[in-house]
Formats: sequence, structure tokens, C-alpha cells
Amino acid sequence: MATISVVVFSIPKMKHLAQCLESVQWADAITVRHLGDGGKAFSTEEVKRPSSGGGIDWFLYLWGEERVEAELREELEGLRKRNGSTSVSSYRIPVRSRLLGDWAEGSLWGPSPALRLRREARAFPPGWWDASERKVDAGEGLLRGWIADYSLVELSAGVDWVNRCSSFWAARAQAENRSFSPANAVIRSLGIFARLLWMNGVFSRGLAGWTLSALAAYTNLLSGAKLWEATHVRKIAK
Repeated sequence: MATISVVVFSIPKMKHLAQCLESVQWADAITVRHLGDGGKAFSTEEVKRPSSGGGIDWFLYLWGEERVEAELREELEGLRKRNGSTSVSSYRIPVRSRLLGDWAEGSLWGPSPALRLRREARAFPPGWWDASERKVDAGEGLLRGWIADYSLVELSAGVDWVNRCSSFWAARAQAENRSFSPANAVIRSLGIFARLLWMNGVFSRGLAGWTLSALAAYTNLLSGAKLWEATHVRKIAK
């Protein structure tokens, strides 16, 4: 039976490395390459060593934010049982991203499918995440299993927070019999946006600062819209 070694690339601020490693415990060997600035490895951690003294037939490359799901694991198990002499030298694996509570194909990390299951070990960067590579090359297979990309979990959680917070504000305003004025809601939202950018120093954070300010302003505007809906839209009896 063929052997598979998983090589995990970890960069600072990754939050789901433990879940990634847990999802590949079935592999024959696991190595974590901790990367520093410029993508250069500054330490290598051998998490799991091969049980036999033989070599490794396949190398699977992952980001530390990813997790191998059951579907892909089953396909990799099938690959291990095949005759190695009749298999291609590499495979491309599609990526899915968790976005707004649902799965979407593709990733912010790079192109999908990505060439990251090979017969030989590669030094970082291995080339499997190079956007200049063609997605379909002669002699390369394509595994149809999925790898979940957890890089957008925080975005999904943020949208859920906006929805819950705006509903809470709208319910409180309705309980206090406040009136809703579209013009006042827009002006107040613009004030929140500007205040977060300048007074709280969020502007220095670049795109992240703009995003946080826009979300805060949108939360206020959404709470007003929910208040207007609760007081003006007549519920239709089922």
C-alpha cells in the first residue's frame, strides 16, 4: 500500500492549525513547516514519523487553516490502494471556503484546484499555489474531494454578529417607542463611520479599518431598517 505524508505550512496568526492536524492523523507522516516573513521556513516540526522504515510515496501540501474532510480522505485512501506504477505523478485538489454560513468553491489563499499532491517533497514555495500554473496540465490527475478552507470563518461570524446586534437594537428601540427617520438613520450611520475612522484611529489600519467602520455604520442602518419594518410592515397571517 502506498504511503502519504502530509506537509502543513503554518504562518503567524493562523488560528486553526490544531484542527488541521487533527484531520490528517490518518496519514503515515505529518510535518509542520512554520514560515516567517517572506515565506521562508524558520523551523520544522515532525509531528508524526512513518511507522515503517520505507520511503514516502505521496506528499500532500496543506495550509494550516485547512482541514481534510471525509470525502477527500476516502479518495486519498483509494489512491493509496492503487498500483503506484499506473498512477499519475501529481493531482490537483479543489478548495472550498466557508462564507456567510455556506460553502463556496475557491479560496482567498490562491487558485483552485491547486496542484498539491505530488510524488516528491518540495521546499517552500513548492509551486502548487502558483497562480501562473495552468489548471489543467498533461499527465496530472484531479481528485474531486474537498478541503475546507477556514480562512473566512471570522467573516461569517462577523456577519452573524451584525445581524444579532442590529436585531437587539431594533427590539430595544421598538420597546421604547422610538420613531424611525430614514434621513436621521443615514446621517447617524455616516457619523459612526467617520468617528471610527478618525477619532478611534482605525484609519491607520488600512483596509481592515475601513471594513470595521463600514460594518459598524451598516449595523446602525440595519437596526433602523428592522425597526421600520417592525412598525410599518403588516404581518401576513398564515
